[in-house]
Amino acid sequence: MFNSTLRRGFVLLASVSLALSSCGRTPASAAPNLSALAAAGEPVINELYYDSPSTDVGTFIELRGPAGLSLSGYTLAAFDTAGTQYRTITLSGTIPASGYFVVAQDTTVPSRTLVNAGADLNNGAGSVRLLKSTAIIDAVAYGSPTSNRGEGTSAPTTGAGSALARVPDGSDTNANSVDFKVQVSTPGAANGGGTTGGGGATGKKVLFDLTKAEDAGNADWRIDGAYSDYANALRALGYTVSSVTGTSITSTSLSGASVLVIPEPQNPFSDAERAAIQSFVQNGGGLFMITDHRVSDRNGSGWDSPEVFDGWDGSTPASVSSTYQASLNSDVTFGLNASFNSSFSDPVLTATPLTTHPILSGVSSAGVYVGTSVDVLSGTALMGTGGKTYLAVNSVGTGRVAMWGDSSTFEDNTLSDGSTGTYNNWPNLSNAAMGKNIVRWLAKDL
Repeated sequence: MFNSTLRRGFVLLASVSLALSSCGRTPASAAPNLSALAAAGEPVINELYYDSPSTDVGTFIELRGPAGLSLSGYTLAAFDTAGTQYRTITLSGTIPASGYFVVAQDTTVPSRTLVNAGADLNNGAGSVRLLKSTAIIDAVAYGSPTSNRGEGTSAPTTGAGSALARVPDGSDTNANSVDFKVQVSTPGAANGGGTTGGGGATGKKVLFDLTKAEDAGNADWRIDGAYSDYANALRALGYTVSSVTGTSITSTSLSGASVLVIPEPQNPFSDAERAAIQSFVQNGGGLFMITDHRVSDRNGSGWDSPEVFDGWDGSTPASVSSTYQASLNSDVTFGLNASFNSSFSDPVLTATPLTTHPILSGVSSAGVYVGTSVDVLSGTALMGTGGKTYLAVNSVGTGRVAMWGDSSTFEDNTLSDGSTGTYNNWPNLSNAAMGKNIVRWLAKDL
């Protein structure tokens, strides 16, 4: 329920404060005990997500207020640590029925109401004010700005990937340090507790494998690289996202995880790794296998990703230890097989839904670029074209598995070394929605 605590002050004083601020001077009213000038029924700044991992994408400012309230005449003003205003965002439209108005930096933010690149605020420390004409409706300072333009003592700053949010949701005591907590981002939804448990709002963890040279050659399937948009989208849904590093996957490394994503592996899995992954799925975990086309050996190991998932094809490399020959054995273990016979190259093919399924909610098509089809030995074919399947799912034990036939689908075009990639996520298709839905289904949240 929207908090309608009355906050009193003098409109004239607010006007003088803004005038002095525009001249580069710091008025006395900018002290930490600033009282915002709002009447009952006005919105509040409810959540700030200003520091996403790697390069800032998906940042936002969320307001909470009465549904249907017109925001014509309202603006957001951002101030740096010295109290100098560096940005103004003009608001428009009305607060949705949910009561949350989300000003998003870009279109990757779920539940966005307005897109404005200015929603990417300074990291570390600063202040934000919500203005109605010249009256200060609400104000938040975070970090340790040398000139605090918020209410009371500043709220804490966040680390990359966390948001600053009013907890309890919508509460306003006119003291930022009391009202705001660091938590996972929840755009367009109620705020919850902090991040101390490490599990996010869903209490669930998603792991991306990085033990099998997934960033070899011109690949960069890292959550701080070409898959950073994918990781950020999952974090925005409330998941904790991290990588499995080192040389192998073990039961210990999978402990506490809900979903394991293996994006185009380049080296084979050992019998011990396969057993750990199989046990993880049998006991309720979700596994997402992302493959690519045949002869996509990026690190010269002799293995391409279809072979890593299905097992050694008897050709290259010429000799493989019996411990690695079966690799993940995905056809026998999980009922899904990355085809050795239907890889393809240009042009881009478009897969479309073959059935109704929660994963396909909001998805009309997906681009597949130089990938391979999936042989569905048991389970359900979800997307395909020309008699071939490119996305399939199956239930194994108490867990779930999914296989997708292309690696570029979830790329965001920014590599971990700062360079740019080739595929740019096919924005005219619904790949981002599909990727999030796959993880949600595997985590049993969809």
